Amino acid sequence: MMFQKEEEEEEGNTLSATVLDIDAPYTLTAEDVRSYHHNGFARFKNVLAPRVLDHYGATIDSEVQVADKTPLEDDKAYQQAFTQVPNLWERNATIRQFVMGKRLGRMAAELLQVDGVRVYHDQALCKEPGGGVTPWHCDHYYWPLATDKVLTAWIPLQPVPPEMGPLEFAVGSHTEDLGRSLGIGVDSEREIRRRVVEGGYSVCKDAFELGEVSFHAGWTFHRANGNHTRMPRRIMTIIFMDKDMVVTRPDNRNQWADLDRWLPGVKPGEIAASPLNPILGSLGASDLGNLRF
Repeated sequence: MMFQKEEEEEEGNTLSATVLDIDAPYTLTAEDVRSYHHNGFARFKNVLAPRVLDHYGATIDSEVQVADKTPLEDDKAYQQAFTQVPNLWERNATIRQFVMGKRLGRMAAELLQVDGVRVYHDQALCKEPGGGVTPWHCDHYYWPLATDKVLTAWIPLQPVPPEMGPLEFAVGSHTEDLGRSLGIGVDSEREIRRRVVEGGYSVCKDAFELGEVSFHAGWTFHRANGNHTRMPRRIMTIIFMDKDMVVTRPDNRNQWADLDRWLPGVKPGEIAASPLNPILGSLGASDLGNLRF
């Protein structure tokens, strides 16, 4: 997929997308990969520079503002957790550039131990001041995808202190069924919380620094507290899947909706390769060889 790089003026100088450096490799180790598979998530600091987040974040903010016209107090209960705007790369060339950046895609491929990834879809998540709790849930409940070779990159566009509601992970929960049949909501928050406590799972709820990015598996149970600050909690997410991922027959209405929206024209048993699922490059055997665990 080809698209023209956009530029902006910064302090009188032309700041090109190349200078923003969203394609350069980020070095992972075999221990990073092992930790991701053991815990069900991994967090990495200094993945994206402040100028990168400022540049793309401004455009993401504009798209969210256009999409969300409802005051927080008028939102439904679930929507009060955050404003959710999906697949911005389809509508905006600048955001397309960010989503298709090679750095994050390569990190996803290395963590998944596959030789290439496709984009499943992206989502901007804005938790407004006073925004409520994001209930316990796991993402794979929504995905008609045949294997666990899929993950979500959670990309804060600003630091996320404890009072802003950083993403929380139940460590190691991706290997157990703590509520895989529960969609996000009041019931999932209550039931999965109980099982996390009864199972003795530790919960990672650390603040996120500027430039820090997390990756979590589809079956990893996670949540977030409400935003108790006066600033919006601005997050961009990208879901990456194995480039050879096969679509499975949906087993709930949410998966049927996902199949129709994010995998148009693809049938169960086929590779998830619709026009909305571009490949972000491929890694060779030598690239992955030193990262096997």
